[in-house]
Amino acid sequence: MKENQRKPAKSTALIRLAKEMGPIKAEDLTENVVRQFKACILRGVIKPGERLPPERELAALLNISRGSLRRALMALQIMGVLNVVHGSGAYLAEAAGAILSDPEDLLVPLRGHSFAEMYEARRAMEAESAACAALRATDGDIEKMHAEIKAMKTLLINTRQFVNRDKAFHHHIAVASGNVVFIWFIDLLQKVLAKGQLVHARSDQTRIVISEHERILEAIQTRDPDTARAQMLAHLTLSKAYTNSEAGIELRVSPVRQWKSRKETSRGDAPFRD
Repeated sequence: MKENQRKPAKSTALIRLAKEMGPIKAEDLTENVVRQFKACILRGVIKPGERLPPERELAALLNISRGSLRRALMALQIMGVLNVVHGSGAYLAEAAGAILSDPEDLLVPLRGHSFAEMYEARRAMEAESAACAALRATDGDIEKMHAEIKAMKTLLINTRQFVNRDKAFHHHIAVASGNVVFIWFIDLLQKVLAKGQLVHARSDQTRIVISEHERILEAIQTRDPDTARAQMLAHLTLSKAYTNSEAGIELRVSPVRQWKSRKETSRGDAPFRD
């Protein structure tokens, strides 16, 4: 057998990317990989709907480990840039260009944020989202929230489905707020926090969650933004959401530091408190 017959053919996407991308600098590795992909995507090197080359080939092209590549691909997936189809591969999303045109500082998670920091950001955003929903929700929005609570009551012991309905309830509030930034940011943080939310979901807490949702919805329905905000803050407490110290979830926030100091990777010792 000839030598060229033994070598697998390179994908056309890999050939195009090879012309644009080279070895990645080790510093800020995940962020640099994402930046390289961003540049290639915005220049049209790879098109929406096109499948990315296999991880092995991409990692070799970039001269990084497959583990490092997976972290970057996960960040792109969380952003909505990639759609991952089990057993098939990663495909560039139709909205990839629009997403990557957003200001870079809004693209998360790129800099090793802890779950506590993400949860704190979500808590603040959702509180204002609920307050705005109390002012702007339509009858249709309120009906959707009621439907999610009703569905949750039938899923008390089905943790995964319960969590999905929980997320849908919060999504409907964001939609009712009338603020597209709330919708985008809250949905993004839901994706980032999904693993921790599922790990820490407990069947003995489901009735409590439903009661809290009902109080939030009541405030929205009665057009009381202050109460809606307060009820959302009471509902989203880190100590309640992440109580299992053995689950591997980072519960500590960073000390006050300069945001642009990208070499700073240490985490503070003070636990987050509501």
